[in-house]
Amino acid sequence: PAAMRSVRQLRMRAPECREDFGPITPQSPVRQYSRAYLYHLHEVHELLGTMLLVHHNLYVYREFFAAIRRHTSQGSLRRFAAWFMRTQTCEPEAVVEAVAAASAKRPRKA
Repeated sequence: PAAMRSVRQLRMRAPECREDFGPITPQSPVRQYSRAYLYHLHEVHELLGTMLLVHHNLYVYREFFAAIRRHTSQGSLRRFAAWFMRTQTCEPEAVVEAVAAASAKRPRKA
C-alpha cells in the first residue's frame, strides 16, 4: 500500500486554491501548473483547465489500476483494499453532504 500515493479527492475549485502556487500533486503529469493557475482557468471558463484536470485524473486512474493489478498478482489485494478504504475514501459525512446537496439541486417530479 505504501507504494500507492494518495488519491483522495482534491477540491480544486475551493477558494484556498486561489493563492496555492504548489502543484496538484508532486507526481502529477501537470505538476508544472499550480493549483492557483488551475483555479484561475476554471474561474474564467477556460477549456485548458478542464483538459489539464482530465489529464491528471487519467494519471491517477492509471496508477490506481496498476496498484490493483500489482496487489492481485502478489496476493495482497484484500490488504490493499482495506488500506484504500481506510485511507483514501471520503469520510461518510462528506458523502452524506454531497448526496444532500445533489438532491437539493434536482427538481422534484410531480
